[in-house]
Amino acid sequence: MKFFAIRSALAIGLLIAPLACKREDGGAATRSNNPKTLSIYIWSEYLPQGVIDKFTAKTGIKVTVDTYENNEVLLSKLQSGVARYDLCVPSDYMVKTLINQKLIQAVDPAKVPNLKNIEARFLNRPFDPGNKYSVPYLWGTTGYGYNTQQIKEKLDSWAPMFDPKYSGKILMLNDAPECFAAALKSMGKSLNEKDSAVLRQAADKLKAQKKLVKTYNSEDYDNILASGDVWLAHAYNGQIAKLARREKGKFAYVLPKEGATVSMDGMCIPAKARNATAAMEFMNFVHEPEIAAEIVNGTNYAGTNEAAKKYINPEILNDPAVYPPPELLKNCEFMEDRGEMTQLIDRLWTEIKAQ
Repeated sequence: MKFFAIRSALAIGLLIAPLACKREDGGAATRSNNPKTLSIYIWSEYLPQGVIDKFTAKTGIKVTVDTYENNEVLLSKLQSGVARYDLCVPSDYMVKTLINQKLIQAVDPAKVPNLKNIEARFLNRPFDPGNKYSVPYLWGTTGYGYNTQQIKEKLDSWAPMFDPKYSGKILMLNDAPECFAAALKSMGKSLNEKDSAVLRQAADKLKAQKKLVKTYNSEDYDNILASGDVWLAHAYNGQIAKLARREKGKFAYVLPKEGATVSMDGMCIPAKARNATAAMEFMNFVHEPEIAAEIVNGTNYAGTNEAAKKYINPEILNDPAVYPPPELLKNCEFMEDRGEMTQLIDRLWTEIKAQ
């Protein structure tokens, strides 16, 4: 998603953070050690079925897809050692965590020659210097969508997501880091805040908000917004951009002026993958220019492949909800691994959801 400039001085210019997936429970336990199968664990709405079909037709490799709703679910699944996926697609900060915990293995660049098609700004990021463990996929922002038929004023901040006048009409992502990011940004703080007192203040804000929230959902929020069940939906930009394009004049995406999460997802190979070679073949395939463009056109998330731009639908390429201009990104940040503060956030999130 970007040209960004991360608040901590990293020039924002990355990624990420979903299409056509077959399972939503992340439940694959064991996969066959068959070079003609590839098991992918990925965000929902992040991989068009047409791309899967083309890969199978070209290589003969059958693809199975399971989906997850947040990075922490992915981490837990890989930590369990039960599921044997061949390829997963974590966000930037989680790539670093997976590297540190030795849960992903190195990628052989010789087997992914299409790395040459990726924009330089998406390579060699601090979370994976030299791209030893990840291959850039898509990038995006986390803001919110709203129903312009019900809310006539033009929104540009996080304030409506915490406004009692929208009680029962608000949806939040079922994602602790993203919810804390929204609260922290609305408070004028960094979404990577590590001061425990400030994190507790953010938790108090989310606790007060909970009575306004109709549901927490990270996989079907666009459809819930479209149905009219909620008027505001905390969301990843791609699905809302697609909804707004499909139902013109009815919905809009907001990247709040206080700032938000900007993220880049990378393709990685789990340490226990059975078919790492097939995974790298897939990594290379999705960075063929026309295939990379098909993914962007299908998901409405910004791509990292420079050579693909000439094949991307101009309406998508020129949509600020998908490819935000620099001025909208100046207050955005990439998430960082908070270390020991992660446990505090998990505990506070449990308290928020339990009340």
